[in-house]
Amino acid sequence: MSDPKQRAPRLLLTTGGIGAGLSRTPRRTARASALMWDVLLALLTLAWSLVFIRLYYPGRANVDIVEQYLQATGKHPFTDWHPPVMGVLWRGLIGITGEAGSLFVLQVGMLAAASWLVGVLVHRSGAPKWVSLLGPTIMFTPWVISQMTTLWKDTQMAVALLLAVLLIAITRFVPKAWPVWLPALVLLVYAVAVRKNAIFAVVPIAVYGAYCLGSLWRRRRGRAEKRPVLLTAVISLVVLVLIGAGVKVTDATIASQVGVEKTGQISQIFLDDVMFSVPDAELKASDAPTELTDHISTAREKCWAKGEIWDSYWNCFGKGESGEDFSPIAHQDALRQLWLDHVITHPLRYAEYRAAVFSYYFFSSGVEYWPDEWHYAATRAGIEQGDPKADFIVRPYVEDFALGTFPMLFTPWFWTLVAVILLGLAGRARKRAHGGSAVISARGTAAAQSALGRSVFGHGSAEAPRTFWPEITALASSALCYIFGYFPVVPANHFRYTFWPALAVSAAVVLALAMWRRGATGDGVRRSGGDASNALNRATPRSAASSERGT
Repeated sequence: MSDPKQRAPRLLLTTGGIGAGLSRTPRRTARASALMWDVLLALLTLAWSLVFIRLYYPGRANVDIVEQYLQATGKHPFTDWHPPVMGVLWRGLIGITGEAGSLFVLQVGMLAAASWLVGVLVHRSGAPKWVSLLGPTIMFTPWVISQMTTLWKDTQMAVALLLAVLLIAITRFVPKAWPVWLPALVLLVYAVAVRKNAIFAVVPIAVYGAYCLGSLWRRRRGRAEKRPVLLTAVISLVVLVLIGAGVKVTDATIASQVGVEKTGQISQIFLDDVMFSVPDAELKASDAPTELTDHISTAREKCWAKGEIWDSYWNCFGKGESGEDFSPIAHQDALRQLWLDHVITHPLRYAEYRAAVFSYYFFSSGVEYWPDEWHYAATRAGIEQGDPKADFIVRPYVEDFALGTFPMLFTPWFWTLVAVILLGLAGRARKRAHGGSAVISARGTAAAQSALGRSVFGHGSAEAPRTFWPEITALASSALCYIFGYFPVVPANHFRYTFWPALAVSAAVVLALAMWRRGATGDGVRRSGGDASNALNRATPRSAASSERGT
């Protein structure tokens, strides 16, 4: 006769009356405890956010950000040199709050929400509570603090992307949470509209979103999809089309409402490529206007004397035709034709130049922190300074400790290396999951997922939290695509160009640590899981064919 103690868990789950009542009581207690921890994570995140806003409000600004502020306040006309969507958003926030720092508060708020969600997902997955604290701790890291002080469009893009990924992740773990796809899509559209090369980062995120939607489709049909890769590819394309259409509609709507002057900012890239990859003799022999070729030739000598072969518009060319900041370059059509005739037609020469600039960006960093004394452009525009004590409190942590001791933390190569390691671990986990002997049928999967969802999230889950590898893969792949997407366009080695990879990989590392500390196996399920484990064992026939595997 079996031991009654061994039958107790099964009775609590399968019988009604007193047994069911007894089982509901500890469940309610567990849910209340989980909720309290979520609240604690929120309070910690909120506390740091308020301190950070107090120190740096209304946010620091360089000449680019100042120009956007002047456009937002109507003092300068809108141009496409800077993303009009950011200026229009800023104008709307100022109109509502009357405060120039409203955009800074929104920026910090988006990061706070994303960091809190990381902590909640980690906690609800069954990882130790101290690991979930690493979610809010993302906001404390020196590489994050260094860029959150300033209203870079790069920072706006990064926090929007991270929050979008985590909102999509919710749809994978919480039933009937598909409405959060709407704000996620809005955030992805904003990220691409605010920085067009964000499309490199968005492609892996779109594939991840398609994976989540495809999983939902398969569960609703109750059987495995015969061509899951094809389904994911089709949904990915649909998501990318929606994002692209959203960007087009947003830009067109803004242009129709406020009017946006065309400046041909891409001419900066053409200028660098022509100036530093086309020999002077070939340049002079071209059909381009003499005024343009002479100007390029003279400017090149100035840049070489400075030891700089990038960002020539600012370093040596003298900016645009008027000499003012952000003014259009003269002879843009001729410059574009020079690029078509003498740059792209010599791919080896072009690749050598771009490799030189990319190497400079990839292995070094600059402008890791925007100090208080660089506020002169913002002062002229009427933007107030933040607390002068901020630099005394934070700057030594960022520059003296982190940058001085671990300079690799601010370089693209480091985040590339970590991302590659994470992808390697993800691939290994997927092979182990597909090679395992324990398989789950479609019907058994649904029952097991429901039990795991009740155990971990306090209710039926859309998908059991078997693994965070899909999220880790999406974040790491997005970081890599964004870094290498800079090869043809990177103008300098500023750390803001690496902020998204650093933020994405930081979140991915926290998720990976959560899986490790909760004792994840190949498919990410903790095998000693109480009610969930028992339900999984009951619902899964040992000889069933696999229909859902962790990836």
